[in-house]
Amino acid sequence: MKFLKKLITIVIIIAVVLLLARWYLGGFTTPVVTEQKMTPYPIAYTTFTGEYKNVGPTMTSLYAALSGAGVHSTTGVGIYYDDPEVISGQNMRSDIGSVISSAEFTKLGKTASSGYKLRMMAWGDKIVVEFSYKNSLSYMVGPIKVYPIVNAYLQEKWYKTTIPRVEIYEVSASKILYIADIVK
Repeated sequence: MKFLKKLITIVIIIAVVLLLARWYLGGFTTPVVTEQKMTPYPIAYTTFTGEYKNVGPTMTSLYAALSGAGVHSTTGVGIYYDDPEVISGQNMRSDIGSVISSAEFTKLGKTASSGYKLRMMAWGDKIVVEFSYKNSLSYMVGPIKVYPIVNAYLQEKWYKTTIPRVEIYEVSASKILYIADIVK
């Protein structure tokens, strides 16, 4: 009987901890979809092929290359070209990078580097969902929570489902933006 009480106590403690962790990471919130007109901004990036969950080391390498060039951005960007439900993991394509200032874009454009590429993000009318960044687990919880809501919104508004999807990681502002094109 004593063992059973201890087991029940342990199970309850684990359940409470898991529920608190889910709450902390935004698991019980419903992200809000907004439509916004976004302006272009410069990024430095590198390409990545493979499962999206494995982009971390590529982003770390890019930040090291940028830091070596005197660029210290705190805003990351991921541009994901393939639907994970359609394309197998090892074939998924993405551009992994960092949002940089216009001055840094000009400066980097004058120096040659094999560690990154440069481009201006072309923007316009977008669907944007903000999700709180708490820690590295937010990178996994966010897409699970956000993309079904984005897809439902697209269907509700009769917009076409589009790829790529863009994620902007504003860690210093404690948020991740999930962005999709509006195509009617």
